Amino acid sequence: MADYENILYETKDAAGGQVAYITLNRPERLNALSRPLLAELELALNEGKNDENVRAIVIKGAGRGFSAGYDMNVQTTGRGGERPAIESTTADGPAQMYRRAIWENPKPIIAQVHSFTLAGGGQLACHCDITIAAENALFGYPPVRYGSVMMPMVWPELVGMKKAKEMAFTGTMIDAQEALDLKLITRVVPTEELDDKVWELANTISKLPPASTHINKMAINHYYEQQGLFTSMTFASHLTNIAYSSSPEVMPRGIQDVNRVTNESGMRAGFQFMNEQYLEEDELARSQMARPDRQP
Repeated sequence: MADYENILYETKDAAGGQVAYITLNRPERLNALSRPLLAELELALNEGKNDENVRAIVIKGAGRGFSAGYDMNVQTTGRGGERPAIESTTADGPAQMYRRAIWENPKPIIAQVHSFTLAGGGQLACHCDITIAAENALFGYPPVRYGSVMMPMVWPELVGMKKAKEMAFTGTMIDAQEALDLKLITRVVPTEELDDKVWELANTISKLPPASTHINKMAINHYYEQQGLFTSMTFASHLTNIAYSSSPEVMPRGIQDVNRVTNESGMRAGFQFMNEQYLEEDELARSQMARPDRQP
């Protein structure tokens, strides 16, 4: 078993084998998806893939939320900053990793989400085969507010064109029940029952022959691949690289302006700059945004 710093990896005996649990473990940063965390996540997913005893994999988050999204260095290093856009376009990114390690993983993968499941966190959760959400879960893609493209292109497939455009044009968050109504997620459960409900599902999956879950996952995934899902993801990534490379004169309040404020005054100031025009729209998340312990 690998020695991880940004995640926790453990297995639990189930009815038909074992269930692997991967916990995003940067709670002081609301499990922001840093480059080291993403690298470890792929290693852990491959560890579960290669373990013949593992029948299903659960991805969850430590602390107050599943994940608030990509760490700023994932979105900006090499995009419109230190490196030209061409290097970002040709580099290996999270979307490619999710395809390798989640989409093409033969094991069923369940996202167990609570509270913040935003931006890249939502992208991760919705790449999983099944997404079980606590009642307090929040979904959305706020980075559209600084010129990012709504990268989880699986979302339009799930919620439909009209709602996908509304989410992409506003960055406004939605709660778990609305996400369920839109078919963005699989199920909503009481927050205090989230652990138990996910375990019950994973335990049931463990009873099936591994070959059965594998070939069924292949069959369903093949359908969406034929609809051009990954071609759309690649196109969205290219558009994001263009946006991130655009100067503040071309893209006011874009990522370069956010970076400038962040570099001058810190990450909190950068996020405040990005969201200061949307206080009314973000009322849904206000109580969960409070940080009584004042941790970073």
